[in-house]
Amino acid sequence: MINRRKALIKRVEQLLPEPAPERHGHSVELLCMGQAYFPALLADIAAATHEVRLETYIFARDAAGEQFFEALKAAARRGVDVHLVLDGFGGREGVELYVPLLRKAGVRVRVFRPEGFVLKPNPRRLRRMHRKVAVIDRRIAYVGGINLIDDFNHDEEQAQAQSSALNAKRIPSHALGKLTELAEGHLGPRYDFAVRLQGPAVLDVWKATEWLWWQIGPGGMVTDTLTSAWWKRRAEQFRDVLAAAALMEPPPACGKARVQLVLRDNFRFRRTIERRYLQAIGQAHTSVVLANAYFVPGRRFRMALIKAAERGVKVQLLLQGRVEHRFQHHATQGLYSGLLRHGVEIFEYQPSFLHAKVAVVDSSWATVGSSNIDPLSFLFAREANLLIHDPLFAATLKANLTHAIANDARKVMMDIHAARPWQARALAWVCYKLMRLAVFVGGFSNRY
Repeated sequence: MINRRKALIKRVEQLLPEPAPERHGHSVELLCMGQAYFPALLADIAAATHEVRLETYIFARDAAGEQFFEALKAAARRGVDVHLVLDGFGGREGVELYVPLLRKAGVRVRVFRPEGFVLKPNPRRLRRMHRKVAVIDRRIAYVGGINLIDDFNHDEEQAQAQSSALNAKRIPSHALGKLTELAEGHLGPRYDFAVRLQGPAVLDVWKATEWLWWQIGPGGMVTDTLTSAWWKRRAEQFRDVLAAAALMEPPPACGKARVQLVLRDNFRFRRTIERRYLQAIGQAHTSVVLANAYFVPGRRFRMALIKAAERGVKVQLLLQGRVEHRFQHHATQGLYSGLLRHGVEIFEYQPSFLHAKVAVVDSSWATVGSSNIDPLSFLFAREANLLIHDPLFAATLKANLTHAIANDARKVMMDIHAARPWQARALAWVCYKLMRLAVFVGGFSNRY
């Protein structure tokens, strides 16, 4: 029995895709917020002649969602092979409203772990499909953090804020103003990024979408166990796909940027994105500018930032300035003192919700993608980031971030942060310790 299990594991490991290599010759375009991302992607879908692949965490019932619903239907009806992968938790609105109609129009849809009885405890519910990826005709790809939701759609957050505002006596005064503003709807667009990619790495992105497509079984079943019966049924099918993919010619070079696709999953790429961050920060000489929506890094990541600051690197973090998810927000603030004490600069984005997951190191290395820097992204979720080596692209992203830091953010001062009411400091400490306890109980303390 043991020998059969080992033989099966070895056989399946041979099917797992190798890490995508760094490739030369790309055109990369930075797209800031949905106002730039949506028109570009919609135009490429409208021009598609062969295939459209789309993965998203959220497919909202709003103006942006409607546009993509119509675009995918139209593509399928003119004979384009359209694949949509939608997360069963984040994409609930799309699953309920759009999926039946899309399937009727000829779109092939797979829902990643559909939500059943929400009160039933199941640790696998944390393993979400958080990627935001598109591939058009295997010649254009999009990778980033932008969901299919209108930039100004803050309905869920506003409902939470309105509920919290009713309990204003329990809320620290420094946070009450933000909640009132949110509850009244006075917010700007969600701040986020994506990349439009052309060049050889587009085929790597396509292979990643194909790999995920084959992992999702009937009813949205997804396995994270190499010895499951599901793998026995899928192994031969996916082997044929890999053989066909090996014969594909990558798209031709069309620019100067060096690009690498990096993934996070629960098979071979468990720590790939985190390690690329650590490598880049560890090699930084002059600057690290990092913007991340949900920032609760593990000890290795915090120490990398601290060591960079101590050797003279200017380290700037642009983080969430608004209370979107209260527990995580306070857990993040529980880390501020340790970082500020060692010279790391922290800024909180004010005009709206920060949803970016990007970084620039030394004006030459950049990453844009879906991965937050927290336990959910680094330990559980499927994520996709692009690593981009291109001075022009890095300069463009850095200029965008530094403008936001200078004009749209509040700098966290160590003395003011330390002087917060004791209730706020206690809440941050408790939330962070509870998150650490959850990581420990989950058996991930050695990895985070």
